[in-house]
Amino acid sequence: MLDLTNQERQFIYQWIGSLLSRELTEEQIVNYQSGGFDSLFEFLDELGFQEKTTKISTALQPQDSLRLELAADFTHCFLLEGKLSAIPYLSAYLEGQALDQALALVDNWMAHYQVSINRDHNEPSDHISILISILIKLIETGSHAEQQQFINVVLLSWIPQLLEKAEKVPLKTEFYPALISLLVEFFEKEF
Repeated sequence: MLDLTNQERQFIYQWIGSLLSRELTEEQIVNYQSGGFDSLFEFLDELGFQEKTTKISTALQPQDSLRLELAADFTHCFLLEGKLSAIPYLSAYLEGQALDQALALVDNWMAHYQVSINRDHNEPSDHISILISILIKLIETGSHAEQQQFINVVLLSWIPQLLEKAEKVPLKTEFYPALISLLVEFFEKEF
């Protein structure tokens, strides 16, 4: 179990969620390359995530057309048809009672926190970034048991499968698989 403040946990989830919701901009890439996230990576290294942060940092090292490579990786990893990519939706991995239970929990917390979907990107409520935003709100106001239930029922019930698919998608960098792997390991060490 990790010994983190709620603010540290929220920051880490916000950081990962934002990277999984849209392509990196040139400005973000430059910020990584100029050391803007070195303190975060050092912090994660101290928590035991050095293998993941090394892969993420390595994927962001200066190279020709990095912005285009990462944009292509984002598309290939998350936006193509489900057999070709690792689409980041809970409903693509769960079915039956497990899906119903997870979606009921998501709907309940979305209503409770008045979380709405992003109309600009038209993301369904079971997109990974929406689910992480609910978790961030739960960390702020929910009980430990509610957070654990949400992580186990809604997130860990399918994100390891997302990781398996992401690792099989032919990509130019390891950025997205390493990021998802970090998320899974972070969930597992949380509780």
